This record gives sequence, C-alpha cells and structure tokens, in this order.
Amino acid sequence: MIYLVHNNAKEIVGEFESIYDLEKFLDGVREGRGERYPNTQRMSPFDYLKSIGWFMTIKDTSQRVIKLCQ
Repeated sequence: MIYLVHNNAKEIVGEFESIYDLEKFLDGVREGRGERYPNTQRMSPFDYLKSIGWFMTIKDTSQRVIKLCQ
C-alpha cells in the first residue's frame, strides 16, 4: 500500500510506504507551521490532516484509490 497525502488544493504533497513515514512527514509540517507540541494540542496524524483541511488516500496493489479523512 502507498499512502498519499493531499493538501487542501487536492495536490499530492507526499507518498509514503508506511504510517511511520507519514507521521514523520506530518511532524515536519506541524513544525513548519509553528504548531509544535506543547504549544499546540497533541493529536494523531489523521486528526491533524483533518484539522488543516488535508486528506489522505491509499493506493493498494490493484491501483484502486480509497479516500479517507475528509
């Protein structure tokens, strides 16, 4: 599976082979936006995506795309 992160303009901003890599990427996004813990609430990567208006799709081996977090 490949995890694709899309911004609020529906552009792909990242592709990840693991949730761990997705989480590391989003930690960088949080820091870049000045939203690092403890100054802001700690939340899961999926909740964070939703809170900033981004979403994630998952591409499986058969190339189907499943839309999540919107």
